[in-house]
Parts: sequence; structure tokens; C-alpha cells
Amino acid sequence: MIEKIPFLHREKLYYIIIREDIAFTALHGILDTLVDQGAFLGEPEDPVLYTVVCEDVKYTVGVDGIDVMIACA
Repeated sequence: MIEKIPFLHREKLYYIIIREDIAFTALHGILDTLVDQGAFLGEPEDPVLYTVVCEDVKYTVGVDGIDVMIACA
């Protein structure tokens, strides 16, 4: 079962949705990359897909507001 997991990153709350296990360092790296790309600025409209490479692994990440859906690409 896939659940939304609350995750605090740099004093902001995100809900992580992921099927695979992921290291905290990778999760922080993915969120840092998304913040740098402006993924959480403005009002959420439609989900947006991003490709993020972290720790030599390529991820497809969907962002919908503060919901972050992560899948290995």
C-alpha cells in the first residue's frame, strides 16, 4: 500500500509518496533540487513532472502542491 508520509525538510512540510525504499540523504537531495528548480513556488495548478538525478540514481518526480511522488526512472 502506498501512503503519504509527512516529511519535514528545511522547516517546510512535504508529503512523500513512494513505493521503493529511499535513503534520507537522497530524499533531501531530491527536495533540494526541486526547491532550486522552483517546484514549490506559487499556487499549485496541475501536477508537474521533473527528472532528478541524485546519488547516481535517476528519479521521476511528480509535484502537486506539497505532495511529492517519487519513482525510480
